[in-house]
Amino acid sequence: MSLVVEALVLERADGVRLLGPLGFALAPGDRLGLVGESGSGKSLLTQALFGALPPGVRQAGGAISAFGTRLDQPSDRRDSIRGARLAWVPQDPLGALNPLLSLGEQLALLPGLHRRETPGAALTRLAPLLERLGLPTGADFLSRRLHLLSGGQRQRLCLALALACDPELLVLDEPTTALDPLAQKAFVALVLGLQRERNLGFLWIIHDLALAATVCDNLLVLYGGQALEAGPTIRLLTAPSHPYTARLVAAARHQATGEAGFLPAPQDRPEGCPFGPRCPTTQTSCQRPAPWRGTLNDGLRCFHPLEATLQA
Repeated sequence: MSLVVEALVLERADGVRLLGPLGFALAPGDRLGLVGESGSGKSLLTQALFGALPPGVRQAGGAISAFGTRLDQPSDRRDSIRGARLAWVPQDPLGALNPLLSLGEQLALLPGLHRRETPGAALTRLAPLLERLGLPTGADFLSRRLHLLSGGQRQRLCLALALACDPELLVLDEPTTALDPLAQKAFVALVLGLQRERNLGFLWIIHDLALAATVCDNLLVLYGGQALEAGPTIRLLTAPSHPYTARLVAAARHQATGEAGFLPAPQDRPEGCPFGPRCPTTQTSCQRPAPWRGTLNDGLRCFHPLEATLQA
């Protein structure tokens, strides 16, 4: 596996756990989706992968490795991987792109850093990619600033920046959230086409299960900062084992009955299953932490699954 996250734990400075223990693996060609409600820890994971944790958040356990190099420990090899072999497509282009630089200057930054290319050489090499993404390659367009682009153009520019050094793995942080349906459909088609052509592996952080069914071969379900279930997308969407996964699927199909409760704040999470207070089948045993049973990408954290296929 090219990217491996093992027993990752993220905490606030006061010791309150925000995420974990969490593990998964990703190789070139893999299409893994990370799903869960807002506040479950999806974007925080992305920040950890790229060394961009917010102030007051620290890694308190576990390991993050890519291509045989620890990404959570300083090294020249680590710095040569992020942005080159492992790249990031952010959720908010306006927050991720630099409004003071021209589009051409931004496109040339990573190739200059990782490939020692001059701006002219980088833009010449990237011209076919820009054309593929539906972005102009002329000097007039490349000299523009961010505010002159549409939302769809900004997101496609972020994809071009992520692909500028020919990465093997992509992390996409809900990149279609701000796009209208037509722009979303076009963006998804672009990503899937490039994924097949380049044998890209991707971790797609996503909240739309219908979209997840289209773009992801496997899913990892987060709730309250914990991985609750993982496995093939078709199985999780048709025969989920964890009650929370079942509620997600029912909600996506507009069949949820709406049990009371909300995603608890990190300091208010129960000691046991984080979904326990909202689970319609919770039992006394759910008040203690359940172990993860299975492999990194195909497992379950539940004492009373809806299906017994993963019970010991």
